[in-house]
Amino acid sequence: MSAVDELIALARSPDPFRNAPDNLAELQLEAARERFAERRQQIRVLDKRAKEAGVDSIDSLADLVPLLFAHTNYKSYPEAFVDNGQWKHMNIWLGTLSSHATDNIDVADVRDIDEWLDRARAAGHHVFASSGTSGKSSFLNQSTQDRDLSLAACLAAADLSTPAYVPDHSRSVFTMMPPRGTHKMIDFCNVHFPRWAAPGEFHRLSDYPMRAFDAMRPAQLRRLLAAGRVGPGEVAAYEAEVEARQQARAGEFDAWMDLLVSRRDRPLYIGVMYGVAWQIVHALRARGIKDGDFHPDTLMSFGGGTKGAAVPADYKQQIMGFFGVTPDRITSSYAMVEMSGFCAKIQPTESYAVPPWIIPLILDKPGETLLGTTKDAGRVEGRMAFFDILADGRWGGIISGDKVQVEFGSGLEGVKTPVVHAIARYADLEEGEDKLSCAGSIDSYVRGSITAPQPVAA
Repeated sequence: MSAVDELIALARSPDPFRNAPDNLAELQLEAARERFAERRQQIRVLDKRAKEAGVDSIDSLADLVPLLFAHTNYKSYPEAFVDNGQWKHMNIWLGTLSSHATDNIDVADVRDIDEWLDRARAAGHHVFASSGTSGKSSFLNQSTQDRDLSLAACLAAADLSTPAYVPDHSRSVFTMMPPRGTHKMIDFCNVHFPRWAAPGEFHRLSDYPMRAFDAMRPAQLRRLLAAGRVGPGEVAAYEAEVEARQQARAGEFDAWMDLLVSRRDRPLYIGVMYGVAWQIVHALRARGIKDGDFHPDTLMSFGGGTKGAAVPADYKQQIMGFFGVTPDRITSSYAMVEMSGFCAKIQPTESYAVPPWIIPLILDKPGETLLGTTKDAGRVEGRMAFFDILADGRWGGIISGDKVQVEFGSGLEGVKTPVVHAIARYADLEEGEDKLSCAGSIDSYVRGSITAPQPVAA
């Protein structure tokens, strides 16, 4: 069995963090070597980057550092491809960052970005999108194997975060996640939360799908208006549509709050982003609901940050106090959409175990130098990067905007994998944009790759 296969097998383990082998570091290095040899044959921009960086093989984890991609590389497509409906060009762009050919995506009569994503999924490319708060979404390819293994790994990590509780269809469940859409976590939520819900007690905030089009359309209209390709009337019509949708969402939120209030004397499971959790606290306090006025067996799970939300410094403590939940009743994790699975919370601590198929690469702030990767390194602080051995649809090397503390060989609560102790965003710690030099290098390779083919009519 290859090193890659051994680590893939751990993704199906009920506790991969404690079942990891004693020779994990050696196994990970060999798996990274195998993945690189395979992927450079499939992903042209990776091969070009490796040649320019002088990396012929992965002989140490430091060899991975110059080969890391940034999350922004996955939004490097020219906006004109979307504005002009050039979906064959989008196929070509996606193919530059994918390990499987994307020319099998049928783009006939595709009308918008979400239809293109639907066609990609139908062709076996389970592409998911970032939130697109900047006006441009990232699109990351994943194969069916990626999707299935990551889902199994996420479920295992979620269950390990609250070991005293089991999903037994006994709770009133409230989740903000809709049943359909482009966010990676929708598949997870569609499987995870129904396991906990009593009959008739699975309550979504909305059934409106999470669409890439909705995130990208405002910026697109601004571009088209500046270019004289749409008129003020079309913009006004879209703004009216958005206002109507926002009013509908506000009504859904109020109805959701009514349901939550009516169920607060029952065992609950509330799964939301932190920003929405604070909205709930604010809304229910305005209704006169007091802190702790919930069933004492309430469970909660949180995800994401609070980008764009006005929250006090102690918002997490206030949320926990309002619902009366203790840390052992919070399913929490550390992850990012580029990662297969979650880093599971280690009870009773506030630390997170890294899955054995994820190789953490802690870098200096510029993202150029590896700071430590072995048990001898102890606790290392720096920029979080990682290599994801499970990634099948794309290259697994990613550099993030997170500042973390990672401990190698902690042995905390029997965990055999590295442990993340502290997490912050560089962009939140310092003024100015957090830029990475590697992002520009990879983007230039992508631009070269998508201009190389002869133009094809969409």
